[in-house]
Amino acid sequence: MKKIASLVLAGLMALSLAACGGQNGAGDQPLTINLSEFYTEMYDSVFPDPDNAPAMVALEGEMLEQAYPGLSEVETTQCLVYAPMITAVAYEVALVEVASADDVATVQEIFQARIDSQVESGAFYPATVEAWQNNSEIVTRENYIALFVGAEKDQMVEAFNAAGSDGSSAASQDVEPSESIQPSESAEPSESVQPTVQPTQNTQTPAGSDDPEQTGTAAQ
Repeated sequence: MKKIASLVLAGLMALSLAACGGQNGAGDQPLTINLSEFYTEMYDSVFPDPDNAPAMVALEGEMLEQAYPGLSEVETTQCLVYAPMITAVAYEVALVEVASADDVATVQEIFQARIDSQVESGAFYPATVEAWQNNSEIVTRENYIALFVGAEKDQMVEAFNAAGSDGSSAASQDVEPSESIQPSESAEPSESVQPTVQPTQNTQTPAGSDDPEQTGTAAQ
């Protein structure tokens, strides 16, 4: 009887070890997010009504370098940055996957510099400055770094934290806590902020708008 009990106990221990090994193997899988799919699904989820959604444009080339100096020098696997077509609209999303974990801190610093520059003078409009100061957040998950700016910032962060490796941008809720960086408390709006925008070569007018006051640049 004791021999049978010992065999049963040994079998149960073997099954337990096998189960633990399977769980550890699943947890060791690298995080995978298709940032393009994630952005599309997140945008449609956060702004279900197209008529009330901010018109966003992708920043590339010279415009991207002006808004995020140094980002083009970082080796990235994926890099998507979207800014509003009108400068008075306080929304912005930057999504980056770096090729090396050594560059995570560099991208975090570039994103923080973007926040600081907008708060100090780049955002121009007082309400936009306030949004960059109070409704912006940098989130890091492994080699993925994201910057979210806007009144729906918390929803964007939640969606990013739910993205994962299950073949879609919406992942299992069992995810590791992300590292979030809140805007610097020392950054104060500049007293020289003026509610007017000087025209630049990048000035765009949203389609269908006849009001010259609704024009602006994609990114300052």
